[in-house]
Amino acid sequence: MSLQQSTLAVEAPISDLARQPVHRRILAIALPAIVANLTSVLPGVVDTALVGRTGTAIDLGGIALGVTITGFILWAFSFLRMGTAGFAAQAYGARDEGEQRSTFLRALGLAVIFGFALILLMVPLGKLFFALFNTGNASLDVAGRYYYYRMFAAPFDLVLYVIIGWLLGRQRVRDLLMLQIFLNLVNIALCYFLVVNRGLGVDGAAIATSISIAASCFVGLGLVRQQFRRLAPRGAESRLIESEKLLGLMAVNRDIFLRTLVLMAFLAYLVRLGAERGDATLSANHILFGFVSIIAQGLDGFAQATDALVGQAVGARDRARLSRVVRAASFWCLFFALAASATLHHWGLSLLPLFTHDVDILKIANTHFLWVAGVPLVAIWCFQLDGIYFGATRGAEIRNGMVLAAILGLAAAFALPPFFGNHGIWAALYVFYLMRAIPLILWYPRIPRALAR
Repeated sequence: MSLQQSTLAVEAPISDLARQPVHRRILAIALPAIVANLTSVLPGVVDTALVGRTGTAIDLGGIALGVTITGFILWAFSFLRMGTAGFAAQAYGARDEGEQRSTFLRALGLAVIFGFALILLMVPLGKLFFALFNTGNASLDVAGRYYYYRMFAAPFDLVLYVIIGWLLGRQRVRDLLMLQIFLNLVNIALCYFLVVNRGLGVDGAAIATSISIAASCFVGLGLVRQQFRRLAPRGAESRLIESEKLLGLMAVNRDIFLRTLVLMAFLAYLVRLGAERGDATLSANHILFGFVSIIAQGLDGFAQATDALVGQAVGARDRARLSRVVRAASFWCLFFALAASATLHHWGLSLLPLFTHDVDILKIANTHFLWVAGVPLVAIWCFQLDGIYFGATRGAEIRNGMVLAAILGLAAAFALPPFFGNHGIWAALYVFYLMRAIPLILWYPRIPRALAR
């Protein structure tokens, strides 16, 4: 299926959805979403490559810590994307155009409030996190500069989460793809100019990302405005203050916020464990986690398709459609995971020299690359189940499953590295992925049962 065919299928009238084959619907959303997702991590990969090839191990370690800390804080608010996608998909499935508008505006209000709060709290949050990551690395000062440049764009980051979630929930994947391509073309061009041409290093990478996020936010708002013109009359905004809708939004967003906070805390702890083993291990793990991020975005493309179509089925209260979506999406997600793992196993090692010339960093990265190649086969299930639960807006189960996974993952992170070194850190990540999936598998029957009530 071509990209053009995929995007045309995505924008078919909702009345035609039930007549379209479910496998085609999954691919129509997932394939453009994967492309969009991959472009979303491409600037981070390019930043790492440019800084790694033009700077030192300290610079590469600095961008690793800076990206981790900034990502921890910003991605804690990713409920603005995930929750918005779920509620928008349900309103889309129920053909409630007024609620589609209201869903976006409620989330936009939260994004603006939280975004400016992050700017006000930027300094104390920075001191807290840099104290937690202070393991004596020389990279910490470099990471601090990256953090402060990036955090000034926090309101734009959060608003962009809402835009992406709303477009995804309404299955406007072509608009989402255009937005992500714009974001990353601007980011890559600015990063190359500031890092390579102007020699600004990590500072230039952070400035480039912040500017591109802000520019993309305004482009995204323009796309949403075009969609609003085709929806219900403006009077629908009066539904913004419906207490039941507001309480439902806050409850789901609270649970997703806590879930994401636990997720980022666990991943940040793994980064800290690597930092304790020196700048070379920290830098090598950062390069390898870049590959994991690319894998995650591919798996998340199918999870997003699942999210949108499950939300649509839940909104229409159609158990048969729910079952078809889950089976078809799981099939394609497994197919992608097998292909990704095989590709990494055969060609992944040849890509490592693109990120650094440091012999010590390359040696560590080569030694641990098999862990990366196995990630798709282990992580597939938790990503797929996340898509199902986000689409059904089952925030409590998402939160509880993540807490359980983090507890067991932390136990592994405490127990394994003293005996197995950096291999123990990667083994703990595997434990975490598996334990994210198992509870959600056991709780899945609750979702179809709820539709029968």
